[in-house]
Amino acid sequence: MTRIFTRRDFLKFGSAAAAGLLAACAPSAQPAPTAAPKATEAPKPAATGAPAPAATQAPKPAATQAPAAPTKAAAGPKQGGTFSLGTTAGVQEFNPFNPAMGNTPFIRSIYNSLLHYDAQLNLQPELAEKYEVSADGKTVTLKLREGVKYHSGRDFTSADVKSSVDFASTNERSIMRALFKTIKQVETPDKYSVALKFDTLNPGMYDLLDGLYMIDKETIEDRSKTGIGTGPFQITTFVPNDRVEMVANKGYWEKGKPYLDKYIIRQVPDSSALSVNLESSALDCIHGAAYVDAARLKQTGDKFVVRAGPPGSVIYDVGMNVKVEPFSNKKVRQAIAWAIDRERFCKTSLQGFAVPTCLMWPSSSWAYFKELEGKIGFDLDKAKALLKEAGYEKGFDCELQTSTKTRAGYTDLATIMQADLKKIGINAKLLDLEPTVYTNRNQNLQMVFMTHAYGRANRDPGTMLTGAKAWYLEKDGGWTHIDSPDYERLMKDLNSTLDRTKRQETCHKIQEFVLDECFTVPVADSPTMTIYQKYVQGYTSNPDDSPFVGNVWLDK
Repeated sequence: MTRIFTRRDFLKFGSAAAAGLLAACAPSAQPAPTAAPKATEAPKPAATGAPAPAATQAPKPAATQAPAAPTKAAAGPKQGGTFSLGTTAGVQEFNPFNPAMGNTPFIRSIYNSLLHYDAQLNLQPELAEKYEVSADGKTVTLKLREGVKYHSGRDFTSADVKSSVDFASTNERSIMRALFKTIKQVETPDKYSVALKFDTLNPGMYDLLDGLYMIDKETIEDRSKTGIGTGPFQITTFVPNDRVEMVANKGYWEKGKPYLDKYIIRQVPDSSALSVNLESSALDCIHGAAYVDAARLKQTGDKFVVRAGPPGSVIYDVGMNVKVEPFSNKKVRQAIAWAIDRERFCKTSLQGFAVPTCLMWPSSSWAYFKELEGKIGFDLDKAKALLKEAGYEKGFDCELQTSTKTRAGYTDLATIMQADLKKIGINAKLLDLEPTVYTNRNQNLQMVFMTHAYGRANRDPGTMLTGAKAWYLEKDGGWTHIDSPDYERLMKDLNSTLDRTKRQETCHKIQEFVLDECFTVPVADSPTMTIYQKYVQGYTSNPDDSPFVGNVWLDK
């Protein structure tokens, strides 16, 4: 077995690893055009326009993802080989609806969804061969692919769609649980036909279809130990906090795939050691690489490809529990928002791979309002004045939760904040938590003040509000515990119409509310950096940056 370097090995390795090699960033998917699709086209996602209430026949699976640009002329995909991917965060559970940092590398390898977005955010067929949206936009009828089997050998049928919806809409760690709850009824007229019924129009319908993974109802309760799906790879070995080993699913429904024989995910907790393992060829790919390593490897040589994840898929933020003093005081939250040096964070920690922002939706979204950018900036004098207005002129002591191993940049942001907060009288003790502890505290609503990152920002604006707990209401399990009738009404308004103009007006009001309340404070885009050997071909990912390893092949 290939040796994986530890942090201790890295310290011995010293500066010899500095001989890194260059790669160019792969192009990122851009939002689809805003015009409504023609009846003969696959419809665009709700993130960029309303769904067309017409029957749709999506293209064949061969066109599901545009392959990465080849680095040299290749005869075509080669069969065989082992692909090893390293990441700092380990697997939390084999739950496809929980796209935590340690989970994203396996989701698209073990599980299939009914349909999925391609690089242009058009829906493509997967376990559903075709679908049709009713004229009133409240029913989606899907024709399922026949002959698909789970890794256990059991047939995939319409009953599995119903059980997957039930799980996705009730599991406490299902990130888009609120969106899945909008499915009010699942009808299964036969083994390979399904109708998803909604009470109202659903602007996030396409995001829902892309993220509706098909679980195995018979084994999902064992998700802490294993994952059974219909995907291109199946698990053979799982060693917590170490590795997941998978082999090709020989009965995979997409003929000719996967190209690889084996896929291994290795946990390397230290980010510096992660890059050493790549440069020593102990790993073929690293996911969630440190930005400093991505910048270094981008500037030297030609052995590696440096790839920034989809823009807006994740955004750094600072979260505060509005029910715990002193963060229950809005002026305190505003003061902290004005004490965040976003530009310094982007230049030093993110190495210029992202730009600072105070807005909740990214610049690639139609819910981004350029005129509101800069409404909150970096001004310690203003922050100090706000603290005085709040009655905390002398400051206070607190803990700032972070997690170095969960995402590159969390602790850098916390450290920058700690120094600046001290200047206005806030003594923040950094609490660097292990990924599992960090996640459990958040999921169990035990967060008070933390550096964080939320996802689904590159989907429909309404999907982000129902798919990222940073924006949830308290009653829906939001860890900031925000509880506002005005905010709740605006969220309902946003998801009750397909009219783009009305929705933009509502998004503007929501953004103004967030800039005032400061319960979740955006800081910067957080592109997940993936770096891989130049011989790795066909690497693409979904909007959550989970790789389609079934398309990967090795040109060596």
